[in-house]
Amino acid sequence: MAGQAALRSSMNRNRFKRIVLYATAGIGLLLLLVGLLFAVEHRRTQADTGAVLSALFSQEVLRDMDKWGAGRITTIVVMRHPDCRMCSVNGNGPDRLSWFAPSLRWRGNSLSDAWFTQSSRITRVSFFLNSVFPTEVSADLRLPGGARAVFVDPSDLGTKTSDFDARFPNNLGFFVVSHVGLNLQKTEALVYVEHFCGGLCGGGEYVLMRKVNGVWHVADHHNTWVS
Repeated sequence: MAGQAALRSSMNRNRFKRIVLYATAGIGLLLLLVGLLFAVEHRRTQADTGAVLSALFSQEVLRDMDKWGAGRITTIVVMRHPDCRMCSVNGNGPDRLSWFAPSLRWRGNSLSDAWFTQSSRITRVSFFLNSVFPTEVSADLRLPGGARAVFVDPSDLGTKTSDFDARFPNNLGFFVVSHVGLNLQKTEALVYVEHFCGGLCGGGEYVLMRKVNGVWHVADHHNTWVS
C-alpha cells in the first residue's frame, strides 16, 4: 500500500511538472508570436508615419499659420517616447482616458467604442499592435513653410516654462503622439495625439485619416479629455 501511494504521488508530481512545462512553453510561444507580429506591423507602418503626421499637424495645428504673422519659425515639439504626460496618482485624472496610460486590456476594449467602427478592423488591430511594446516615435515631417518639427526626449522639456521657451522659441507647447495604425492598402490611418500647451492646458484625441488621390486628409477626430 505504501509503495503504491508513493508511486501515485510520484506520478502526480511528474504530471504537474509536465503541465507547468507545457504552460510555460505556451506562454513563451504566445509572447514570441506577439513580438513577431509587433515587429512586422511596426516595420510595415513606419514608412508612412511621416506622411500621416505631416498631414495631421499641417491640417489640424498649422491650418491658420498664415494669420499668425510672418518672419518667425513656428516650432512643433513632439515627444519621441509616447506615454502619459499628465498621470494622476489614483488614476482618475486625464490618464484615465488617455491611450498611453491604461492597460493593454483597456486599450483593446476601448477600440470597440462606436466611434472606431468608422475605421476598418485591420486599422484598429494595427493601431493596437503598434502600442503593445513601448518604442520611440520619430519621422521626417514635411510641414508648411515657416514651421519645423523637433522630436525630443522628456529631459529636453526642462523644469521651467522659460527654459522650454528659450530652447524652442515660438513653440505651440508640445505634443505626444502614438504609433500609427494602418489598413492593408495604407489608405486609412488611426493615431492618438495629446497636446500640452502650458500649465493645466491640454487635451487628447483620436484622429482618423484617409488617403484620397495619394494625399492624407483628416476624416474625423474623437476627443478623450481636455483640461
